[in-house]
Amino acid sequence: MVSAVGIASGGIRTRSFSAGPSRVGSVPSPASCLVVSGDLAMRNRARSVADITDWTVCDAPAGSEEMRAAADREYDLVIIDIAHPCGDRVTESVSLAEEFARRPGTLLVVCSSGESVDDELWARQLGVWAYLPEASTGDS
Repeated sequence: MVSAVGIASGGIRTRSFSAGPSRVGSVPSPASCLVVSGDLAMRNRARSVADITDWTVCDAPAGSEEMRAAADREYDLVIIDIAHPCGDRVTESVSLAEEFARRPGTLLVVCSSGESVDDELWARQLGVWAYLPEASTGDS
C-alpha cells in the first residue's frame, strides 16, 4: 500500500493505492525525520504528514537549544529550511545541514525561498538528496 499526502490551505488530502507485490521478507522500517525551520506553518505541515504516514518521530525544534539537542540524534530524513532559519542565526541552520550531510544513511533536503544560485550550489556541494527552491513559500 502506498499513501500520498497533500497538505495545503484547503486541508489535508490523502490517497492510497496498491503498489504491487512487496519483496519477500522485506519489512518497512518506521522512519524518523527532523524538520529545521523557523516557519511554524512548515513545521506543522511536516508533523501532520508524519502523523498520517505513521512515522515514529518527526522532531521540529523551535529554537537554538532544541536544535542543538536534535543534532545529537539520528534521523532517516532531515529537512532544513534555509529561508526561515531556526535558531538565533542563519549559520546555525547551515552548520546543522553540513553536520547531517556527513552522516551516512541520512537523506538531507534543503529548502529555500527562491532561485538563489549560491544556495543551490552550496546545497549541491553538500551532496543533498534534494534541493527544493521556493519550497519555503506559501502552500508549497
